[in-house]
Amino acid sequence: MKTSTLAIIGAAIGACAAQALEAPFPPVGDNPYLDLIAWHDSGLHAAIRAWYYGWPAVAVVLAASVALSVWRVWFQPLVRIVRRGRLPKWPTSPGDDVPSLVVGELHHPTVPRESERPSWLVIPEKGLYTGLLVVGAVGTGKTTACMYPFARQLLHWRADDPRRRAGALVLEVKGDFCHQVRSILEDAGRADDYLEIGLGGSLQWNPLDDPLLDSYSLAYGVASLINQLFGKSREPFWQQAYTNLVRWIIELHRLLPGGWVTLRDVYRCTVDSDLLRDRIREAQKLADEICPVRAVISDEDLARHPEALSKWTWTRMPRTGKVACKLDPKLGNRLKKLKVRYAAETPGGAGEEFAEKVEAVARWYVKDWSALDAKLRTSIVEGISVFLSLFDQPEVAGVFCPPPPTPAESQTEPAEEDGGTGQSVPGLRRRLPPLSELIEGGKVLALNMPAGANPALARAIGVLLKNAWMQALLRRPAEAARRPERHMRPAVFICDEYQAFATVGQDDPSGDEKAFALTRQCRCIPIVATQSLSSLRSVLPSGEAWRTLVQTLRTRIFLSLSDESSARIASEMCGSVMKTEPSYTFSETTGRPEFSLLSGRAGGGRGTMGASKSFRRSLQPVFTPREFALLANYQAICLPYDGVKSLPARRVYLKPHYLPRTKGYWRLRKEGRI
Repeated sequence: MKTSTLAIIGAAIGACAAQALEAPFPPVGDNPYLDLIAWHDSGLHAAIRAWYYGWPAVAVVLAASVALSVWRVWFQPLVRIVRRGRLPKWPTSPGDDVPSLVVGELHHPTVPRESERPSWLVIPEKGLYTGLLVVGAVGTGKTTACMYPFARQLLHWRADDPRRRAGALVLEVKGDFCHQVRSILEDAGRADDYLEIGLGGSLQWNPLDDPLLDSYSLAYGVASLINQLFGKSREPFWQQAYTNLVRWIIELHRLLPGGWVTLRDVYRCTVDSDLLRDRIREAQKLADEICPVRAVISDEDLARHPEALSKWTWTRMPRTGKVACKLDPKLGNRLKKLKVRYAAETPGGAGEEFAEKVEAVARWYVKDWSALDAKLRTSIVEGISVFLSLFDQPEVAGVFCPPPPTPAESQTEPAEEDGGTGQSVPGLRRRLPPLSELIEGGKVLALNMPAGANPALARAIGVLLKNAWMQALLRRPAEAARRPERHMRPAVFICDEYQAFATVGQDDPSGDEKAFALTRQCRCIPIVATQSLSSLRSVLPSGEAWRTLVQTLRTRIFLSLSDESSARIASEMCGSVMKTEPSYTFSETTGRPEFSLLSGRAGGGRGTMGASKSFRRSLQPVFTPREFALLANYQAICLPYDGVKSLPARRVYLKPHYLPRTKGYWRLRKEGRI
């Protein structure tokens, strides 16, 4: 029962009670007229008595009914127009215990119509870790209504708590998104957390500077990137050849003093065979100094040729009956001439392992690389140098191929909780701290390399930085097990124009689809935006690789789509429902036809006409492809996932970052602000 009805009933009962208490019905003898009526007709007297006590209630009910009718007919529609579409309070706060994300307003789920009581679509914490995909054509508002507001909400969360606030990696190709992220952090009081890397910037980063990764993993990542950027062939030989060449060059430089290697070093050793040979000889010389090879012969052989072997210093090996001396080429030749059998031995220890690594590099160069056909070697070098030559340019090498760190830098450990500040290097640049420390310190790293200047370099660096950042995230569970007292803060991956940085591994262990699937436990929040599903398909290998990538991003937000393929796929993702459709059948029968004498046309005959209506249920899409094409700006169809279950597809109305949150979409549209 409605509140107004209960109020009227309560008022009527109160009026009756007041009448009974203040003015009771006259008793017998007080009013002669009532006494006369009671004497002649007791029933009428009882009715008068009931009316005496009940008329206040009737008056209250009548007055309230008139007032309520006037309110509903004349005034309530006016108030409803004023209050229609008023948004509830913003559902989240930067001080919440866990992060969450407000996508936009909810009105009618399937029809573009304003609701009297709108609500908010909120993605909880568990749903955030499963990823968000934003798809929208150019100019539909995916950046202003999704990327900017989403970044603001997540980067403002716990901004005043250095131990819990989120770290992030920002990739984009336009050049303006980084400036917006900087403003967002300044508004949140986190200006010191912003780090930007790019050509002409103040930071240096070496993509190969990861001591925790072996040379094969680094080389495999570079070869995979080359294969995805410059060729989508399914022939595995070329990627294997690239991996093998880069792997041994990285391994060689790690054996040299300092252990420092950059992509420019790899490129120069690739195209300059003399330089590669000299580096191998340098490593062999160092191995001979650290772990010299000894020639071991028996005492009898030394006594048999005392004069021929007197130029070398021999050391007696206790309790073996043998002597040893450092093996050099001259000694080896002399022993061969004398036909003295000797054994080449190393003293053991760490030096022996170093010598074995150098020997392995030399063995690859002599037995593998040099044994290849010259034309084949040229093809491999040409295929890999087209990418690595980018890093031989001075402006690129100055940022992404920095010199080795000085001893002071190597001994300086950045602060653990604040992510470090990096140490100054010669010039105006400073070295970027390790990515794992940036993540744990809550730093926001942005790659500002507009694609208009050098698209190939921007894509290559973006993919390398993304892969390195994801690799650092994958180490978090092991670190959390080792240090359970440390809070694992969220790490946000924000990528606008994602088609410029997307990669898939398919049957390889690399690729975004595997990284996104594995980083959920690492508390990674991937938010990516692309122009269409077709743009993803065009940059990824053929087949169903794009579907594997899209399925790892569980929450999907579709703005207006301009190509039929993306609209059809989005419609299929939203599913189908059973709908009842009416169908009409008309029939007409005529008897003997007649003709008009004036016009000569048929008509006027007797006939009957019938109509029938039937209904049938059929499976139809919740949203047709045409509905995706007709979406207005800042309107979207969302497939939300809350981390536990997938929610039905529904319309959502986005909130641009430059408009107030308190006003609803339809109100702003009426005012002409959308």
